[in-house]
Amino acid sequence: MAEGFVWRGVVEGFYGKPWTHSERMDMLAFMSDVGMNAYLYAPKDDLYHRQRWRAPYPADLLARLSELASHARRHGITFVFAVSPGLSLRYSDRRDQDALLAKLKAMHDAGVHAFALLYDDIPAELRHEEDRKAFGNSLAAAQISFTNAVFARLKELSDQTSLIVCPTQYCGDPATEYVRELGAGLDPAIDVMWTGPAVCSKELTLEHTKAVAGSLNRPITYWDNYPVNDGPMKSELHIGPYTGRSPYLPEAAKGIFLNPMNQAEASKIALAAAARYLTSPVQYDPRSAWEDAVVHVLGKDALGACVLFTDACAISPLHPEDPPGIASVLEKARKRAEGGELGEAAGILSSYMLEMKASAAMLSGNPNRKFVEEVKPWLEEFSAWAEIGLYTAKLIQAAQAYVVAASAARSRLSRFLRALPILRTRSRLVRMLARSVRFKTRTCGNSVLSLALDVLRRVG
Repeated sequence: MAEGFVWRGVVEGFYGKPWTHSERMDMLAFMSDVGMNAYLYAPKDDLYHRQRWRAPYPADLLARLSELASHARRHGITFVFAVSPGLSLRYSDRRDQDALLAKLKAMHDAGVHAFALLYDDIPAELRHEEDRKAFGNSLAAAQISFTNAVFARLKELSDQTSLIVCPTQYCGDPATEYVRELGAGLDPAIDVMWTGPAVCSKELTLEHTKAVAGSLNRPITYWDNYPVNDGPMKSELHIGPYTGRSPYLPEAAKGIFLNPMNQAEASKIALAAAARYLTSPVQYDPRSAWEDAVVHVLGKDALGACVLFTDACAISPLHPEDPPGIASVLEKARKRAEGGELGEAAGILSSYMLEMKASAAMLSGNPNRKFVEEVKPWLEEFSAWAEIGLYTAKLIQAAQAYVVAASAARSRLSRFLRALPILRTRSRLVRMLARSVRFKTRTCGNSVLSLALDVLRRVG
């Protein structure tokens, strides 16, 4: 039985602002430290990678890529250079093949021997009449012909050359005609990528992996969309444990490339935890690997604070539900309140919210200033939700005090005066919730908001 994976990597494949050159250089050294061995260069918003793929890289950008490749080699990392030509590619046109080979050869001359062709996120049908005539309307046939030809020409440059392909259908049902045709026709030496049952998969099972490998006629290479947070996930911060991956995936998978966040430094927590899985999936323990990753990135003193902050940021493809820690505490407070134990409910709530505020303050002062800067929007709203939770607890306390005091009041004026603390606290909480509408992150999910609204309704 296979233990670890051949490919243990990172694919910089997200949409949005690409990493800087210095972030990539730093990430390569980090990957080496945690046991990863491959970096796939594929930022969607690099114009020369996707939109202007035919055009050669300008000299300054090519020099940076060459420097990255050299830096990767020094750290034992395979640098995989990718091009994503599918938006405009004419599969039957030799000129497009020549343009791509010229681009790949420039990187080959810089010492790169691992390449990738990415056909993801493009139309699922042939768009050029000459391609439809040449390949009978079969996208798979067109991609097989083009890819095999490119691979053969790369092999002429060096026997060491390898090629990875991301197909147009890269997730879901592996039994489709497209996937089977691609698997039957691609050169057996070409690796094929897959993201799992979904674009961002909560789980990767051995059963699914074997089915995909069977259709593709080769062990698959996962493009795992975690901890990526692009597109509709940009309000999320994915720094939680790496979970849901079968320990037996190496039986049918050659490797995994994790797609990180736009926030390079913050991505390191999930990547370091995942590296432990990639190296030794059977012995992997998600919690201990995550704790070690936090210590590696932020230091031992930050672990306790990071536990609460990470829980507040739990919403992700791996954990689509509201943050479990906060939800559990708020449910305890809610039950005490419903049972008439208002003082106990307020105490439970305020205690946890104070811990949240302290955690936010501690992380804000962490020596890893790049991490702090990247996660600042989430930290600020983590603290803001803690403040809302504290005022919710104050409103519960004020309501309890009023119930006791109002029973002894002898006049309407006396009862009104005793109700003033409730009115003031309620007004402040309403204003805070109004501001929360403009929050930009999904920190804390809906848990604190839901409880605050519920308390406001009950207090009246």
